[in-house]
Amino acid sequence: MIECVTLSTNHCFAGNPICEQHRLRYESIIQRQQWDVPVIREMEYDSYDNPAAYYLIKRNASGRAVGSSRLYPTDRPYMLQQSFAHLVDKIPLPVNPSVWEGSRVFISTTLEPVERKRVMQEIVVGYLEFALAHEIKSIIGVMYPIYWKNIFIKSGWNVEWLGDVHKSAEGHKIVAGDLRVSPEVLNHVRQETGIAEAVLSFGTTERERFAA
Repeated sequence: MIECVTLSTNHCFAGNPICEQHRLRYESIIQRQQWDVPVIREMEYDSYDNPAAYYLIKRNASGRAVGSSRLYPTDRPYMLQQSFAHLVDKIPLPVNPSVWEGSRVFISTTLEPVERKRVMQEIVVGYLEFALAHEIKSIIGVMYPIYWKNIFIKSGWNVEWLGDVHKSAEGHKIVAGDLRVSPEVLNHVRQETGIAEAVLSFGTTERERFAA
């Protein structure tokens, strides 16, 4: 399952999934890719880690995050708008509660290739389940072209490019994209990935835990 967590629901899950995804991001961004971004106590974070953010988190049996991503509404300042607006020249930058931004997609390198692929696919399905449940029409973001291809396109979800490929401050190719959401897209992704079951978990309430 993919845990769908916010600051207000983190207590509905065993352990601390939000903390764990910050640690996975530290391993992926700081230790492996050496980005120059904020860090504290071996956790990576930025200004979009706030009560508006939703996190999709995959944890192993030990409670460690092995996959994660963040979803954030565009009706308030967001990363593509504030830091990468130059990547978007085909549409006006959206400010719309039905358009959200996806970011910080990471899968642990400790997983075997087959496991990594499965976690990626579950996060993609989780994006669509979340979006349809919240009346989201589109998910935008900025990624390396190879990430768009390996994570989304190979899972059966086509990307509409919002501009040309540019180079990041670190010298990597990056491009902004738009993932259109519909029940038909979810059905196609399920067929491509073989994931027929629902993947999102929203945790348990206090009442449910005491009744268990």
